[in-house]
Amino acid sequence: MSRSLLLAAFNEGVHRSMAGNHEAALQSFDQVLAVDPRHFPALTAKAFALKQLGRTEEALKGFQRAIELDPDAADPHREAALCQLELGEPEAASLLMNRAVQLNPTPGYREASAIEVYHLGNALLTQGRRPDKARYRLARQVFELALELSPAYVEAAKALADVWEHLGDPTQREHYTQLATRLRPASS
Repeated sequence: MSRSLLLAAFNEGVHRSMAGNHEAALQSFDQVLAVDPRHFPALTAKAFALKQLGRTEEALKGFQRAIELDPDAADPHREAALCQLELGEPEAASLLMNRAVQLNPTPGYREASAIEVYHLGNALLTQGRRPDKARYRLARQVFELALELSPAYVEAAKALADVWEHLGDPTQREHYTQLATRLRPASS
């Protein structure tokens, strides 16, 4: 496959993925990777499409391979961290996320990452069966990571207060309730 055909296949995959047709996008990215298995953009785009399809373990492997190819790229670290969170591995996720924000230390990147992490914590508690103690403990770790990424994140502090209430620790609940109150912008 010529360079121009390779680029065309990659662009077609991106177009399909952006249109929400992730299965078709995978076919395009696989065409590119069959010719060039080290094609970093196709590898990360394929992993993202897999993640969108709910194939989190496969996506994680793709992001890990991308990290091997370019250990200085922040986004594969962040995406791998989000996969680890979805798979219930907050410690591994924290290491990957910390590396991502080291590689891209801009405040906007940290805050965007914190928001993504926060939304995953909410998904843990709102999707599927009723949350049990194990899910609340995992959500606690996820929300703590969100707050670590963005220490002024009011919603993460409120979520932690709620989680601690469900875990039966009024001291921690009060701590995060107070923190959320202090983080609120002053009323005008």
